[in-house]
Amino acid sequence: MICKKLCFLCIKSLNDQLPVVKNEPNIQDLLERIGGKSDEVAFRQLFDLFTPGLLRFSFSILKKKELSEEVVSDVFFKVWVHRTKLPEIENFKAYLFTSSRNTALNYLDKEKRNRAVQLEDIEVPLQINEICPESVLISKEMKEAIGRAIEHLPERCKLKYSLAKNEQLKYKEIAQILDISVKTIDHQLTIAIKKIGDEIKNYVSEREEADHYTLLLHLFLPRASSRVWQGEDV
Repeated sequence: MICKKLCFLCIKSLNDQLPVVKNEPNIQDLLERIGGKSDEVAFRQLFDLFTPGLLRFSFSILKKKELSEEVVSDVFFKVWVHRTKLPEIENFKAYLFTSSRNTALNYLDKEKRNRAVQLEDIEVPLQINEICPESVLISKEMKEAIGRAIEHLPERCKLKYSLAKNEQLKYKEIAQILDISVKTIDHQLTIAIKKIGDEIKNYVSEREEADHYTLLLHLFLPRASSRVWQGEDV
């Protein structure tokens, strides 16, 4: 544990010392640089790119900021230790979230862990501005209406919706991370989208703004769901 914490401190130190890279890097290129050259700059870029999403996901399971940070520390410590194998990983993003899930569950006691694996008690806080940055352009009343719809989603729907919308994960990736079927992901996200869509429809109907429905709904659709409409593989 001491080594892991020291490693995490080293990453933070790198963040202070290395130049800021503004353009989003190519993940496979970073993995090859880290795996083949032990490139610390590339490792820092990888850390910066994925840490926010991994912290949100870990916090949804543990509900403790400090423990969530430890989970991310553990995950990236293992990434560095096994860096020579990184280029062989087929889907690195799904790999990180799966590792975070397993590590987070290991922090729970046996009783809580058994419930969390079933996804029954994982409460996921969803802020509308986080889900949809464009919501700053939406009226206060509309935001409140959609916020209520999201708040009343079943927790298992919230978790999958958060991973699909906030983290932009594909259905197959979410299924791998949560160890459930793609069919279950599709079912739960269909419920979430329908509830949000119904709230938007009611709102625009009351104000005779039905022509705004599709545009508003699209803002809250996960990227994978948009692709389903277009017949793409998710």
